[in-house]
Amino acid sequence: MRGLTLLRGAAAMLLAVQLPACNFSAGVETLLSPPRLTAEQEQIYQALLAAAGSSVSLKYPKVGEHLSAFTVADLNGDGQDEAIVFYQVSLAAADENPLRVCLLAQQSGSWRAVRDYPAAGAEIERIDIAALGSNPRTNVIIRYGLVDGGDRTAEVYHCGADGLTRSLSVPYSVMELRDLDGNGTTELFAVSAAKAPNPALATVYSLDGSGQYTRTQAELPEAFTDIARLVYGRLPDRTAALRVPAVYVDGTAGATNAQTAVLTYQGGLLSVVYADRAEHIPNTNRPSGCQTADIDGDGEPEIPVQGVFYGYQAGSEVPQLPMTSWYVCRNGLLMRKRSSYYPAGSGYAFLLPERWERRVTAVQEDEEIVFYEFDRDAQSEDGAPVLKAPLLRLAVVTERVASDALQLDGYLLMRQQNGNYYLGKCEHDAGSLAIGENELAVSMRYF
Repeated sequence: MRGLTLLRGAAAMLLAVQLPACNFSAGVETLLSPPRLTAEQEQIYQALLAAAGSSVSLKYPKVGEHLSAFTVADLNGDGQDEAIVFYQVSLAAADENPLRVCLLAQQSGSWRAVRDYPAAGAEIERIDIAALGSNPRTNVIIRYGLVDGGDRTAEVYHCGADGLTRSLSVPYSVMELRDLDGNGTTELFAVSAAKAPNPALATVYSLDGSGQYTRTQAELPEAFTDIARLVYGRLPDRTAALRVPAVYVDGTAGATNAQTAVLTYQGGLLSVVYADRAEHIPNTNRPSGCQTADIDGDGEPEIPVQGVFYGYQAGSEVPQLPMTSWYVCRNGLLMRKRSSYYPAGSGYAFLLPERWERRVTAVQEDEEIVFYEFDRDAQSEDGAPVLKAPLLRLAVVTERVASDALQLDGYLLMRQQNGNYYLGKCEHDAGSLAIGENELAVSMRYF
């Protein structure tokens, strides 16, 4: 078999020949131009200019369902739409936030500005229009960020006769609106990373029928200096008779590591079901590119924990590839479910067939990963496993011509995603441990 390095070199030369010259001088200004306003938005914009002056520029939320500078909805339940517009003034005072929020309403078929509000940050992250808890009122939830990507703040408003009234201000690192306990109502769920002297916290806010918030908090591991992601699923309760909603918090621990905590929200109480403790093995500390995921599609996420592949003697100094085991949470402890090869940040994991357990190891050869059966009754002097038959080769390339070359060499293209080509080659003369292309395809997970 030709080496993957040589294939990459040939691919690079072919790519250089095939790529046409590109002219990037045109179209950039078009890409940066704001979208054309609709007739209604133009009317709202003219009403904004009449109230705020001409030296304004519209600002747009970064993510979410409402990506326009104009959010139009019936906010107070009177049957007529109101509008919220985000804009920035160019002549703001030195101590004044130039980012503003304007509420506009309709009167006799025309739009007019009702009131102007200072923003609680430097950028608009997201705006949501939603009910919270058991209270039916419509809430406006605006999430703000800072230019340097630091702390974020969410403000919750409701609209009345006098304009917008702020009912809640929430600092957060990650925030979501979600039905956390499965009772049909939406809670505001905020997670904040640790920042001295404050610990990392998870907080749930629910709005009751009288307009009052109930709040419940739980402390997260102090190592959570940032929050990478939230994953939702269900896990068995202590009786194993019910599956309750759960939140898996992947937190960044230090510069390059991650850990996971598991929480439930039941009966109005937020509880930590699992967090790493020194006296328990294993813990979830791992490279930060390895994320919690539902790898088998059963609705219960699994937590990745890294070790080394089978066959290496303890203390061996030869290069060893990490093997990732996937664990579920049971009564506050971790229970192992599957093994895999999951290189951090690679975008994929290969789940080892169960018959490979303690019989198969993996090594890196050039730029591909090769899985071998190993001799369980023998050991090399350097502590490395004694390799027997190769079973599978995996390769990830970024150029199409390199992918085409590998396919000519017998590799199967399994997926193209995020600029990567994921390929595998099954070695069919491998006895009972041989893996076929169909089994390979269903054993791959992509992130």
